[in-house]
Amino acid sequence: MILKSHLISMVIYAFFVSIVLAFIRRTTQKDRLKYFLFLFFSMTIGAILFGWFMFLFMK
Repeated sequence: MILKSHLISMVIYAFFVSIVLAFIRRTTQKDRLKYFLFLFFSMTIGAILFGWFMFLFMK
């Protein structure tokens, strides 16, 4: 295992997926940047919220 933190792994994954999807789905540079930022922050915040939600059900 290269990284010990799952959160860092998830942020790196969100970064690369956001780059690819921004280039595939948008045509202009400005739209790509907006879409990249939206996806990146959505995935990162979603991962944090999901991790917090799972923490509530730990024994």
